[in-house]
Amino acid sequence: METMKVYAAIIGGGASGLMCACVASKKNSDKRIVVIERDNRVGKKIMVSGNSRCNLTNLDANIIHYHTSFDSGIKYLLEHFTPSDVLSKFESIGLSTYADSENRVYPLSRQSSAVLSVLRNELRRRGVEEICDTEVLSISKCDYGYKLSCNDKTVFAKKVVIATGGKNNYAQKVVSDTYTVSKSIGHNLTELSPSLSPVKVDSKVIKSLKGIRAQGSVTAVVNGKKIKTESGEIQFGADCLSGICVFNLSRILNKEKSGEIIVKLLCDYSLEEINAILSKRVELTKNENVQEIFTGLFHKNIGIALLKESKIDTNINSDKLTKAELTRLANTINEWHFKTAPSGDFTSAQVTAGGVKGSEIDPKTFESKIAENVYLCGEAIDVDGDCGGFNLHFAFASGMLVGEQL
Repeated sequence: METMKVYAAIIGGGASGLMCACVASKKNSDKRIVVIERDNRVGKKIMVSGNSRCNLTNLDANIIHYHTSFDSGIKYLLEHFTPSDVLSKFESIGLSTYADSENRVYPLSRQSSAVLSVLRNELRRRGVEEICDTEVLSISKCDYGYKLSCNDKTVFAKKVVIATGGKNNYAQKVVSDTYTVSKSIGHNLTELSPSLSPVKVDSKVIKSLKGIRAQGSVTAVVNGKKIKTESGEIQFGADCLSGICVFNLSRILNKEKSGEIIVKLLCDYSLEEINAILSKRVELTKNENVQEIFTGLFHKNIGIALLKESKIDTNINSDKLTKAELTRLANTINEWHFKTAPSGDFTSAQVTAGGVKGSEIDPKTFESKIAENVYLCGEAIDVDGDCGGFNLHFAFASGMLVGEQL
């Protein structure tokens, strides 16, 4: 079995690991630094992020967009590695970017491959080795520093960076235990759950809405209490709700046995105004099928689903609607309730909620409090952000911070 000795071994060739290697190699030009990746090539998740455009940061990155047991670390990181700092680093290695109207930042080429290419080009210039198809099984202390036992080789390193990512591999829709390395040196994990994912719902009408999109708001409800509301485009699946607004509720609802999503289809109107709109449409279509009251308002299948959800016969004419039925219909449009099911499906999740406990990591250096000269960055840590570039910002920023410690 091959044996190699290096100054620093970065375990994981994702966003945080590659950025860490870029920063560390500039600081340590005379030292051997390697990136060890279990897959056959680095950066696969970068390639599919942001619908393959790579939303690499958000100009509004601040602590309110993060969920974590590592508040002190996030606070320090966001103060010292701002979106401007991350973008300056990318600019220095050849990436031009632009921000959209919601302050999400993308490569100017609108291709995620550009982000991966500039990172890899910088590593090549600085002599950093990419070692792929190699899985680190465990880390143990040794006289040189640390011994990394891999599936095909043994690596000895003075310093180690754990940048193994989350449980999910969104690029390949597979799930694996990426926390083995962290646990091998004694780290503990918070509960892991899928985040930024579709939310499964129990509904008799949802299948008929597959592929339909609508503007509105969604509210997460747990044990009868409204927890969080998001607005935007709602996407209906065969057995789930999706879209960015739903993704931002998924970390809450994927863990709950008694959860609900309330969909509001006409966000700019009160219940009374919705009643008035329906009354006018009933008068307009009184001699026509009741489904026609939704023409020009909602997709036809949404209209049918709303009628069924409100227990209204879809074959009657509009003038046959009773006052009670009209009230039920208005209530459904205003608050359409979908029971949710807890999900452990990481294959469709963009992010893993949970990870190594923040209390076990130094908030200013991201060095392990358990093992000296071992650092953690990116999704291996119990930090997950909202949709919109916040997770990649954390990955790149934490990689920069750790790279400066090596």
